Amino acid sequence: MVKLTSNKLNSLLKKVYSLSRKSKNETILIWIFLDSDRIKDYEKFINLIPPNKKIGIVLRCRHIEKRYLEAKKLLKLCKKKKFTFLVSSSYIIAKSIGADGVHYPNKYNYCKKDPKILTTCSYHGYNDIKRIKQLSVGLVFISPIFSTKSDINKKETGLIRISFLANYLKYQYSVLGGVKSNNIKSLRNRGIKSISGLDIIFDVIGVKC
Repeated sequence: MVKLTSNKLNSLLKKVYSLSRKSKNETILIWIFLDSDRIKDYEKFINLIPPNKKIGIVLRCRHIEKRYLEAKKLLKLCKKKKFTFLVSSSYIIAKSIGADGVHYPNKYNYCKKDPKILTTCSYHGYNDIKRIKQLSVGLVFISPIFSTKSDINKKETGLIRISFLANYLKYQYSVLGGVKSNNIKSLRNRGIKSISGLDIIFDVIGVKC
């Protein structure tokens, strides 16, 4: 079972790698945003994913008082798995535990600049351009590319609009939301260097949600 899951993940990583030309220092190919509405036990979920340095984990935790302890525990596990680990919404926690970076959702317009860690943020449309520049990010997550279970009220960006947004953005970007095994080929030749989401990982590890 472990070998089968590992083979599925390697096959998926090859598909993502083939979406566009990659530089020699290309790192993360698949970003996984942890969602408490869809994952009851983050630690158990991460343990199901085979070790791979091309995987990135973004911790989203609604309970602020629990975020530090949760982040510290998951960072240790991610290091063991060779995963890159980001903490959402808290530079202080990310820095204090030694995380690889911090992710800022759309309500954040300013942050502490730190070239030693990766800073990422969400991007939902042209109105976010000023915010992205102020945050000085290294990576932007455009979402949602397709309809997603995480937020059914958000209108999907779509394949045509994604190209216009990316050209206007002029930042390294990943696409988030509704990416699955049956639609990943449609992302080819659009400058997409990594994908993000849960559905496609659920397919790999055999979890239904």
